[in-house]
Amino acid sequence: MERWVINDEFSTDLDEIQRVVVRVVAGEVTVTTGDTSHIDIRRDSGDEVHVEFQNGTLFVSQPDPDAAPLERFFRMISSGRRHRCTVAIVAPPSARVQVSTVSAPAVISGFEGGTDVNTVSGEITLSRLSGELDVKTVSGDIAAKGIAAGIKLKSVSGDIAVVDGSCRWVDAKAVSGDVLLDLDLDPQGTYDVTTVSGTVSLRTTAEPDLAVDATSVSGHLVSDFGLGWDSRPGRKNVSETIGSGGARLWVKTVSGDLRVLSGRAAA
Repeated sequence: MERWVINDEFSTDLDEIQRVVVRVVAGEVTVTTGDTSHIDIRRDSGDEVHVEFQNGTLFVSQPDPDAAPLERFFRMISSGRRHRCTVAIVAPPSARVQVSTVSAPAVISGFEGGTDVNTVSGEITLSRLSGELDVKTVSGDIAAKGIAAGIKLKSVSGDIAVVDGSCRWVDAKAVSGDVLLDLDLDPQGTYDVTTVSGTVSLRTTAEPDLAVDATSVSGHLVSDFGLGWDSRPGRKNVSETIGSGGARLWVKTVSGDLRVLSGRAAA
């Protein structure tokens, strides 16, 4: 096992990384792919940054991961954003990535081993990923581009955008955040979106094969395909097929609008 405690800056190559685990409060986190596993760390303020590498797993934490859970909690609450570091990691495409932050933005690109991200207010940027994704945020926005996997997304007020990918399935849940799906639909794909007040937008090709099932209480519906609400007391719903069906869009919202739009070029 290799272990380092970082007070200022640190940079080193490593043996092949199989798993990346990052748990920090504030700063920046970037995890990308490359031929040589490498890590760059800069402690900006707060506690030392702790780095451990054992059996292919790279673990980065600030504050001290060995502190008792209650002590870590009080350190984070009392110090707030004083705990701040910059983390840049290069790992093989096959590595699994797990990142947790409070306010630090996270950029993750190029992996196929699966990705999990949790943040409170940090923005999350994902690109060129395969292997299933599980992403949770409170107020940070989520931007996912070029995803070739199933993806699970949860947000309270942060917006969610999934663009230019070929996701087999999407499970997106938000309270007030908007959800945009602008991607190539898998013929057997399922796209399930739930919001309270956030707008749900699907942008697809001019002649898609898509089954739409949606319900709302007071949201408006805008469609380039002639879809319209079937209104009942206290609820609106639509259940229609565009083209020959195939892919399925399921939407549940209370007051959020639904937009089903054309404009993507045919694949």
